Amino acid sequence: MRFVRMATQTGVPAMMARVLVCLFTTESRSLTAAELATRLRVSPASVSKVVAWLEQRGLLRRERDGRRERYLIDDHVWHQAWLASMEGLALWADVTRQGAELCGGDTLVGARLHATNQWLRHVRQDMIQVAEHWRQALPPGP
Repeated sequence: MRFVRMATQTGVPAMMARVLVCLFTTESRSLTAAELATRLRVSPASVSKVVAWLEQRGLLRRERDGRRERYLIDDHVWHQAWLASMEGLALWADVTRQGAELCGGDTLVGARLHATNQWLRHVRQDMIQVAEHWRQALPPGP
């Protein structure tokens, strides 16, 4: 429960946090939608929506097991999630660049947007390099 509470405090919606923690703490390494629904006492439709949300953010991946899909936390989950969040920074950087161009560098708004764009681009690049460094330096999970 503490794991779920921490996840929600850091911005993960409650249901998404419950599924993420359930997958993170399963000894079997992966679970089907039916298994998740049973363990969490929710509908399979809820699980489907949650899985899509988590997958989009790089927090889990799907694996075929015959006719069923299994969901699991990849060995490089934090690296993948980090890179997915860097795509969000890329969107912010692109919009602030476009805004700076529209407003012009000689306006206060244009200058602010330009400075924001520069900061976002540099921080994003640094964060990608750091994530790659640690992905290579640390061994994958079991």
